[in-house]
Amino acid sequence: MENQNHESKIDVRIIVSGLDIAQLVSKAVNNIHLERDYNIIVSSIIPTVELDIVKKVASGADILLIGGYGHDETYNILFNELKTDFNHIGLFDYNNIIIEDESIDFNLAEKEILNSIIKSTLSYSLNLINIHTLENKLMKVTHNYNNLLDDYNQVLKENEVLTQENNELREDFKELKSDFEAFKLRYEDVYSKDILEIFNLDELWQESFRQELTDEDRIVIATNKFRPDNIIVGQGYIAAESKSKAIEWLKIVRTALIFVDDNTEDLIKELDETNEEKVPEVREDYDISNTFENFWD
Repeated sequence: MENQNHESKIDVRIIVSGLDIAQLVSKAVNNIHLERDYNIIVSSIIPTVELDIVKKVASGADILLIGGYGHDETYNILFNELKTDFNHIGLFDYNNIIIEDESIDFNLAEKEILNSIIKSTLSYSLNLINIHTLENKLMKVTHNYNNLLDDYNQVLKENEVLTQENNELREDFKELKSDFEAFKLRYEDVYSKDILEIFNLDELWQESFRQELTDEDRIVIATNKFRPDNIIVGQGYIAAESKSKAIEWLKIVRTALIFVDDNTEDLIKELDETNEEKVPEVREDYDISNTFENFWD
């Protein structure tokens, strides 16, 4: 508890030039009750101006009072060496405690000590306000920095994900490009090939010959047998380079059908005369190349 109370008080340390003045200051400090009335403690009275000794004893003080005859050389040296952003340095002016016979007035010494401490305390308080302001700014800056750092780390993670996705997309693109090149190579001559048109066989037959189609099967057989270029017949349709080509082929097949139907007996007789072996029974699938009579009855 004592440490907590001590930490809440303003710590003042006084630097004087000799032991005799140190004793006077100590007696005056006890008489003005600084701790009771002002929450101030004088923790050290340092009777020396040796810089190394002063630095060690004065370290950590809130307020340092330097005894001297005004802002003399000694005061300036100690001020420059001891001043920090967290303390205040004031003057304990000997000129204000010496009377006409050049002796020290004890009452004046008490007043000077009290006034010096109060002035320094006010300055120290203002300094604390500035420090607290800076601390608040520092806290805000630190908070903003931490937020920015979190955002930066999040961006790094998102960038890693996007980089991975980008690499995957690159691989997919390479595969698609490879597939496209293979497809293009496979079908690069598609425009040079003849594209067949498809027509309904019944409708085209009626349009061309004004009659119903009754021999679709024999048209399919004939087309499959002779394999005309770019002509396909089947499942009720005919495919050709153009409508005129389709009609042209149907005319050829129709003519052949009529010829075969009209000369079936003569063809069979001719086959009998040229074939020394016994003529087999008439069947639907004669194996005579490039003739029509062996495709149908």
